This record gives sequence, structure tokens and C-alpha cells, in this order.
Amino acid sequence: MRQADLVRQSCAGASKFEGNRGGLYAMLTKSGVSWAGTGFLLALATGLLVLMIAGRHPEGVSLATRSIARVAFVFFWFAYAGGAVAAFLGCGSVAGYRRQAGLAFAGALSVHLAFVAWLFRISARQPISDEWVVYFVLGALGAYALVISSWPRLRALWENRLWRVFSIVVLEYIAFLFFRDFVLLPLQYWVAHPAEYFPFGLLIILGALLRWFAAARRWLGMPRNRPNASTFMR
Repeated sequence: MRQADLVRQSCAGASKFEGNRGGLYAMLTKSGVSWAGTGFLLALATGLLVLMIAGRHPEGVSLATRSIARVAFVFFWFAYAGGAVAAFLGCGSVAGYRRQAGLAFAGALSVHLAFVAWLFRISARQPISDEWVVYFVLGALGAYALVISSWPRLRALWENRLWRVFSIVVLEYIAFLFFRDFVLLPLQYWVAHPAEYFPFGLLIILGALLRWFAAARRWLGMPRNRPNASTFMR
């Protein structure tokens, strides 16, 4: 069977599952709180597990903080690049989960910020410079603003083009922060364990390329498989 046929069958299966879901599952997923809670609990469990292994000293808390950041990144990547992936594969059902992934990212981000505050409190030296503190705070505020404004009633208050510009700016800014952590810093300081950074650096570069290529296809008027519309990140 050709690869294209496999992709179409997979997309059809996902669409069939989405069309048949109901009952308790539909009630839980209808509320974004359940997705934010999923991201929060998964990130918290990751942090606690790392602390159990590495200890609650500054090095252990730093490792837990970095591990939580990677959990948050996985959710962010699906919110960031999910639309582009769905456009190439023709899977509208995949694109429909971008908002949920963004909500889970916000939940995981909350845990990450709590661990960052803890690390600042117990470290002998400030973990990052004041300049980058400002950059990361702006990224966190942008993420929460995007999540809050994605709720349907608030989303309806935005003019569509303004919303699109706002979401693109926030997403690309957060992607740059991850690019800085996973690509620029390892290259600059030649980290001792590149395996901790390489997969995530590759993903953020791939996600950006997919988004930019999808945007170029739209601008050039090239035909594409259009996914179902989503009320979250484009």
C-alpha cells in the first residue's frame, strides 16, 4: 500500500473517532480546563519524579525545571506546528486539537514557572540574567493572553485578521525562546549532554520550517489540503 493511502486511512480513522466520541469524553474535552489540567499534572509529575531521583538541592531543582520545560515544549509544538502538519497531510481532525495542545502547554508552563521561582529562591547565583527574565516573562504573558483570548466568546470579539497577527506574533516569539534554549545556547556553550537538546532543537527547527513553507504556499496560491478551522493557534 502506498504511503499516501496509509495517510488517508489514518486521517479517516481519526475523523471517524472524533465524529463518534460522546458521553463523558465529550463532556470532559468540551472544557479546556481538563486539557490545561492534563498538562499541569503531567508536568508536575515529571518534576516530582526528577526531584525524587536527583534531590531537592539547586542542581536537582534545575534538572527538574529543564525536564518540565521539555514536557511543556511537546504540547507547544503540537499547537505551533499542528496546523502546518495537518495542511500537508489533509487531516482536519489533527488541526482540531491545536487549541487543546495550547491549553495543555499553558498548564505545564504554570508548573515550569513555579519551579523557576523555586530555583531563583534557593540558588546562590541568579540562574539567568535580568534581560532574559524580561524576555521569558513576556513570553509567558503572551501565552496566557493567547490561551484566554482563544475561548469562543472572547475570540468572537476579535477581528479575524487582528487575531491572526496576534497569534502569529506570540507563537513565533515563544518558538524563538525555545530555539534559543535548545539550539543557540548548546551551540554557544558546547553543552556536556547534547542529547538533552538535539531532539528538541530539531523539532523546533522543523516546526518553523513547516509553518513558513505552509505560509509561502498560501501566499503563492498553491493548492493544499485545507484542515478544518480551529478556534486556537494558526
